[in-house]
Amino acid sequence: MQYGILGSLELRVEGRRVEPTRPRVQAALAFFLLNSGELVTIDALIDGLWGENPPKTARAQVHTVVSEVRRLLPAPDHVARESAGYRLNLQQGVLDSARFELLVTEAQRHLCSAERERAVGLLREALALWRGEALSGIGAPFADAARARLREQRFRAHMMVADAELAGGDCSALIPELSALSAEFPEREDVAERLARALYFAGRQTEALAVLRTVRALLAEDYGVDPGRELVALEGAMLRGDLVREAPSGVRPSPGAHQPSRAVTPSGPAPSGPTGAPPSAPAGPAPSGPVPAGPTPSGAAAAPGVTRAVLAPSGSAPPASAEDQVASAPSPGSPMLRQLPHDLTDFIGREKEMATLLETGTADRSPCSAPRVVVVSGMGGVGKTALVLHAAHRLAAAFPGGQLYADLRGFGAGEPRTPFDVLGRFLMDLGVSGRSLPEDVDDRAALYRAVLADRQVLIVLDNARDTHQIGPLLPGNGSSAVLVTSRRALAGPHGATRIALHPMAEDEQHRMLERLCGEDALRTDPESASLVLDACAGLPLALRIAGAQLATRPTWSLDTLARRLSGSGSRLRALAVDHLAVHDTFVLGYNGLRDSRHPMEREAARAFRLLGLWPSHPVAPEAAAALLGESLADTADVLDLLADTHLLQATDTGRYRFHDLLGEFAEQCALTEEPEAEREAALLRLVTWYSAAAHRANSLTAPLALFDPPQASAPLPDFRDGRDALAWFGQEMPSLKTVIELAGDTSEPEMSWRTAYAMIGYGHAYWWAGEWTQCLTAAMNSARRRGDLVGQAHMHNALGAANGMADRNEECLAHLRAALALHRETGDREGQASVLGNLALVHRQAGRLAEAVAVLEETQRLRRQLGHTEDSVITLSLKGNVLHASGDAAAALEAHTQALAIFRRQGLDQYIAGCLYSIGECHRALGQAAEGFAAYADSLKLARKIDDQDAVADSLHGAAQMHLWAGDVEQARACWEEAVAVAREHGLQKVLEESEEALASLREGIGSTP
Repeated sequence: MQYGILGSLELRVEGRRVEPTRPRVQAALAFFLLNSGELVTIDALIDGLWGENPPKTARAQVHTVVSEVRRLLPAPDHVARESAGYRLNLQQGVLDSARFELLVTEAQRHLCSAERERAVGLLREALALWRGEALSGIGAPFADAARARLREQRFRAHMMVADAELAGGDCSALIPELSALSAEFPEREDVAERLARALYFAGRQTEALAVLRTVRALLAEDYGVDPGRELVALEGAMLRGDLVREAPSGVRPSPGAHQPSRAVTPSGPAPSGPTGAPPSAPAGPAPSGPVPAGPTPSGAAAAPGVTRAVLAPSGSAPPASAEDQVASAPSPGSPMLRQLPHDLTDFIGREKEMATLLETGTADRSPCSAPRVVVVSGMGGVGKTALVLHAAHRLAAAFPGGQLYADLRGFGAGEPRTPFDVLGRFLMDLGVSGRSLPEDVDDRAALYRAVLADRQVLIVLDNARDTHQIGPLLPGNGSSAVLVTSRRALAGPHGATRIALHPMAEDEQHRMLERLCGEDALRTDPESASLVLDACAGLPLALRIAGAQLATRPTWSLDTLARRLSGSGSRLRALAVDHLAVHDTFVLGYNGLRDSRHPMEREAARAFRLLGLWPSHPVAPEAAAALLGESLADTADVLDLLADTHLLQATDTGRYRFHDLLGEFAEQCALTEEPEAEREAALLRLVTWYSAAAHRANSLTAPLALFDPPQASAPLPDFRDGRDALAWFGQEMPSLKTVIELAGDTSEPEMSWRTAYAMIGYGHAYWWAGEWTQCLTAAMNSARRRGDLVGQAHMHNALGAANGMADRNEECLAHLRAALALHRETGDREGQASVLGNLALVHRQAGRLAEAVAVLEETQRLRRQLGHTEDSVITLSLKGNVLHASGDAAAALEAHTQALAIFRRQGLDQYIAGCLYSIGECHRALGQAAEGFAAYADSLKLARKIDDQDAVADSLHGAAQMHLWAGDVEQARACWEEAVAVAREHGLQKVLEESEEALASLREGIGSTP
């Protein structure tokens, strides 16, 4: 596959041209190709394809368009979905613009090595890739600016060829190429200068002078200005006949040609054409998405000994040449630039990150290498600036040209600083006269790169908002380095080293608090120290504030501070002293989204607020979609944006969570900015989603469902099997407990006990953990507060089952009798049948066989009255247990075998494991050793697979009894010892007592220590 944008959009598969059918797909593919290898956010795509007024359906259309683009691309080329957007991954050498840039960059390296002929060959090979105007036929908003930048890259390549040929090549062969460029750009002095030189050295002096006089007349007529000093000096040298052709050691970077300012152009913008363009971008808004950068280093190459003119408006002071600009930089004897803010004398930790930053001082500094850029990102207050400044002070000696520093104000009050303004300040700091500053940001960037080209300067860009803000501030080669901090995980610049700064590790927190408060204070009161560390949650800013509070309040002890931070009031309110406040730091990042001009960032701010209603638990994208009331795709986008801005943390499990202090801040934002009705509706959507998800998980882990699940507004988890569903219950247990508490206060309070009841499959597998009992108790309390008799009846039945599994027979009977009475009071006969089955089971378990048989028969009669012609799987299992306890093992085996077949059809592994154990017990009672061992072994294997430790212990205990019956004492001992270990670890008291008793009997009977 080959891709072309240096002309009309072109795709070729094995030489055959393939064309996207829809213009929007063509534009999207072109946008991806322009940014191949770079992260493209959803917002960037929307801005690029629709501009400032996208349709409401833009986000949905983007997903559709990207899908069509994906279908066009053969493997291994593909558009990958990432957390913050998309990335087009191409094979090397398949995109013409990338090949163009590589060839130009390679040519630049040869020019640096004085290999002129090789450089010219590469440049002409690069220019041959152009088939016409770049992106011809693409009308999307991003295309104009991209075309202009690509034209400029092409134009610079032409200029590099001209400079190299003028230094020692065939000037006659150069004349047609430069004549064509001069015709296309008659006002550009840099083209006229090169054409005049080529003509002069080809022996055509009269024509050379005519070129210079023509451009002089054009500038005077169209712009009211005179030519720059270079052209004037060149004309004088030609008239005197003393113009010398010199071969340079290499082509050095130049500030670039400067177009006459639009402010002094009465007839509108200067013309542009397909083969070149002035450096300044065309009028109109620049796209927000990434665009390709020009070849490094820095831009256009200067002719030997020649610099470019910077034109000033008519009537202003005479313009200074670029040569004057660069020459006015500080001399070696001038004071060095030392702009870094002060370092922290008590900086602690971050050794790994510091080592990465310090590698900047040993990076390749050759003029033909790329600049070293390190981007440090993290949440507000995590210590980004402190880390970078600490590193920068240690790196100062490695950069003899000094240090430049700017706070870009990407997140803060007011507008972020523009590259135009920062470049102006940096250039004047570097010695460029204020009156000489270009009026175009691209020209300032080119001049900035030229000034830095031969210096070793460390540049610190603090608090950057995005990649576009820092792009023009990067040097053009490797002699200088850049350290950047941002609250966002910046996608660019390309090739940068990225450090994601997280809250401090526990040992670092302790060391920092010890440094701030003193070793004696921590040793004397370790409990208070632990409370302070918990309250500060690893945030260096919070720890510094805590230390400052102790330092400025001599009467406070560590205990006083701990109580302040751990009290019922807001930690955020307590974590403030003088001008430092954690709350204020968080406000800056949040307001940057809330007040943004980008719709998606405003959506992310709303999501941040609503997620503040759920501050203490991780949230899956599906659950978040329910909370926000948005599609899963849109929710994933805003979650990733919040993670990129470090207002949310992405976890390894695919879920998202708040840092403790940010969660508290988000909750405050929700309570103060979201209407109560919206908060209640959002919580109801979330509670409904969790309840529906629990019902779905229960359908894979329990044999029956008494209630229909609620309708969720977002996709539910897609469980592979019962084991996956059980794992989800375990992972989401803290959230489910909160849901059960919250549901009782919503407009659908019955979801509290219905959610708890929908966890019966989890309870059957993990009753010994006690968490299901906690959920049932909370739901019971909710039902009682509201006088919900139906809910109370079902919770009594479930609590009876939970206590029965734990062999707490009396508590089980009390709950079941209460449930039966309530079901009779409410007329729920299906509920009565369910309770009666559980009553029969507990009677059998307690050894009251007559009562068990009587209740079982009552259960079967009631079920027949309700129209059930066959025993349910639960009744069959119960019947088998009662029959076995009554001594009829053969009939019990038949009942359990029927139940096993049903459980297997339903795929309920934990019930299959339990049923296999019961079948093993029947075979043991019947003296069928082979069948019994097989059943126990199958039960044990499955129980271990699904992590059902209760069934593991039961199977080991049963197998031990079978081994003892078969006369294999040692194998029986081994099984009982393992059963004891499992039962002791998981609190399985009945199996523990029975197994220990059996081992004691072995010791007494055999006389050896087990």
